[in-house]
Amino acid sequence: MAKAAKRIPNNKEKAEAREGDEGKQLPQEAPIYGDVLETILTRLTLLDMVAASRVSKSWRGAVSTSLRISPRVKPWFIVHVLHHRNHSLTSACAFDPASRVWLRIDISDTHHFTANNNAASSASPALRSSHSQHLLYKLSAGSFSFSFDALHLTWHQAEAPLVWRQDPIVARLGSRVLVAGGTCDFVDDPLAVEMYDTGSRRWEACESMPVLLKDSATSTWLSTAATNNRLYLLEKRSHVICSFDAETKTWGPTFNLILSTNAPVSVFHSIIGFADDRLVLVGLMGEPEDLKDLGLWEVDQVTYECRKIGEMPPTMVESLKNANSRLSTPSASMEGDFIYIYNPSNPEQIFFCELNEGKCQWGNAVNSMANARNRMHRFVFTCSRVGMGDLQKAMATANRRLTVESEGDGF
Repeated sequence: MAKAAKRIPNNKEKAEAREGDEGKQLPQEAPIYGDVLETILTRLTLLDMVAASRVSKSWRGAVSTSLRISPRVKPWFIVHVLHHRNHSLTSACAFDPASRVWLRIDISDTHHFTANNNAASSASPALRSSHSQHLLYKLSAGSFSFSFDALHLTWHQAEAPLVWRQDPIVARLGSRVLVAGGTCDFVDDPLAVEMYDTGSRRWEACESMPVLLKDSATSTWLSTAATNNRLYLLEKRSHVICSFDAETKTWGPTFNLILSTNAPVSVFHSIIGFADDRLVLVGLMGEPEDLKDLGLWEVDQVTYECRKIGEMPPTMVESLKNANSRLSTPSASMEGDFIYIYNPSNPEQIFFCELNEGKCQWGNAVNSMANARNRMHRFVFTCSRVGMGDLQKAMATANRRLTVESEGDGF
């Protein structure tokens, strides 16, 4: 038997059906609150918390409560990738250890991060970083620009120091920025020191660096650590250390650090910084061609006595050794209670140590953004404590767009 054809409703019948549907009350979604909401928020990254705080007033309150209980303000490790020829910014990313995620940072105001292309490349100021209080800067013969907020949204513009410098030590001391050494051969005083005050917008001449540092007065050979009023300089190879007082504008005496090791190897390269409010030294042990171990020492800020506080696990030392080339020595950046260790010319893998109640908690993360395509590029590193306020400001200015790219293992 043939099947009857299905009748198609006419326009009047369709309209009556729509009116019937509109009269029905659709089920409302149950609001999320209490333990369920708290469980959701504990799984969000800090970046996602910004979006969650905009859902409703109750969610905004829940986010504030969650952050009070678990602040999640662990210092981010930020990488800026610059083109190896024209020093233009090609990309940027950050590792958030609290959420164990990598984030891509799209920067719209790239002129702050890019060298001036209207001058010869040798004269164009390339972006540089100081491991002193997450400072980024550009220095040329005619200008000096710098930024030290967490995501480098605000830049300060100043005249260049009176003394021309090629590879100076640059450090932030509270509201002041110190520039020392790194001068050209024709300069009368190769140890000249100047300090810029962001309040008065003026440069001040300070006492010259100790004569003992005459042959190493550049950022290549010296490591820095700074507080709001004191700068520490360490010669990376000889472990000679001294300090500068920002209030008196004078230098203290020099000392030779004595680093005890448990193995019959010496420390051939060292870096200092502040972690957990302590002056910490990262020491590479063995030989430049054969890294054996990596140790951490706390340095007394008055007596300069050194006390060993930890060592990198052997498996991580081997990974660091394999990732490092003979042409590049591992470097370190410190902020809060975190110490990041990486190969400055090829940061495909970073290592970090969190100082928690006197104990060293080690970890690592793979950054596949540093791939074969950009190994020829130049990397600039900072380490910053990024909070909700910093992210909200970045999104409000539209100069930064952050996206979570991957968990733990990089992009």
